[in-house]
Amino acid sequence: MYQKALNILKIIDNLGYEGYIIGGYPRDKYLNMETYDIDICTNMLPEEIIKNFNVTKNNGYGSLIIDNLFEITTYRKDRYNDSRFPEIEYVSKLEEDIIRRDFTINTLCIDLNGNYLDLMNARKDLDNKIIRTIKSADESFREDPLRIIRALRFMIDLDFLLSDDVKESIIKNKYLLRKISNERIKREIDKIKNKDKIYLIDEHVGDIYERKSY
Repeated sequence: MYQKALNILKIIDNLGYEGYIIGGYPRDKYLNMETYDIDICTNMLPEEIIKNFNVTKNNGYGSLIIDNLFEITTYRKDRYNDSRFPEIEYVSKLEEDIIRRDFTINTLCIDLNGNYLDLMNARKDLDNKIIRTIKSADESFREDPLRIIRALRFMIDLDFLLSDDVKESIIKNKYLLRKISNERIKREIDKIKNKDKIYLIDEHVGDIYERKSY
């Protein structure tokens, strides 16, 4: 699967564009963790992706599924008028796409030769086992309150610590979770692998959402 993803990056390169594996796969690979979910980002516009690859699903927001295996997303900026429903603008540079993402540990990239590209010091935070937001924690969580639950999920499953500003911001902004449906919260919590530590969710966000959500 990994080799097939690298082959896709080489096709993208041959077409005159750039592409990278990004997110959970490079993070987990760097940590020597078993991982299968591969996401690709590229400066190819969706119509070019559709023209050149076997697109089996369109998730919207410039995100497509190739061969029922890989999610490939065009570089973009997100403008949040209301949480979870951003307006998007396609961009041409990886740097512009990365800064819209949630945590530094999820910004590590792999290029077509299998080399790491680290624009946000992701490896430093992975080595130090720390979870930091890319923007200020307050801005990041106000843009998308579900990131609060994602931060706690990564803390639990990776056995990482939250940076002080992230921890303080979760306490300050946990009320924003009321904007998120129980279903969305449940889907995120269901991804937690280490269910024995799920009580840490309650310790950080209290009774902001109904317990029946998980």
